[in-house]
Amino acid sequence: MIRTSHYRNKLCVTETQLLKTGKTSADLIRATGHTPANISKLRNGKIKAIRLKTLLDICDELDCQPGDIIQRVSEKELEELIVERAKNVVRQMRDGGGNEASLPTSVFAVDFSDE
Repeated sequence: MIRTSHYRNKLCVTETQLLKTGKTSADLIRATGHTPANISKLRNGKIKAIRLKTLLDICDELDCQPGDIIQRVSEKELEELIVERAKNVVRQMRDGGGNEASLPTSVFAVDFSDE
């Protein structure tokens, strides 16, 4: 397997899909049968592996593809996303929630460079 440092992060974008669909952690818990603690770890990027069945169950619940939930990003792309999400936080604070409330504000990345 060829590994490059250019793409060493995997980005967990479950939050974006949850916001797009209006789903909650409870919906993911029901769909996958996992515990609240495991879903929290998934949502916060604290996992390094996921069973294919779990991934597909989440995709069924969120009506999306696996690539909508987990993306491979470069360091530069990750930095750009962090800036974008920070701007979303500022917009929400400035506008008091308003229409911007459905924009994602967090970035959770899993770094596989140690493996």
